[in-house]
Amino acid sequence: MVLTQVQTNGKYVIHAVRGDSSVRLHLEGMGFVPGTKLSVLSRVGQGVVVKVRDSKVALDANLAQCILV
Repeated sequence: MVLTQVQTNGKYVIHAVRGDSSVRLHLEGMGFVPGTKLSVLSRVGQGVVVKVRDSKVALDANLAQCILV
């Protein structure tokens, strides 16, 4: 399931990051690496705010759809 489909306050594990190489590198650089745990803190429009490692990150819907949990 992609990150845009998950419930607020849910805890998930990243299974894969998809997209072209620049998108994958961008997301992986922010800590979105397969095997990493994350929490969905809230929704902002169609995007999400998540806690990954020790950072809070807001992702728009396009980037959130690239993360499989």
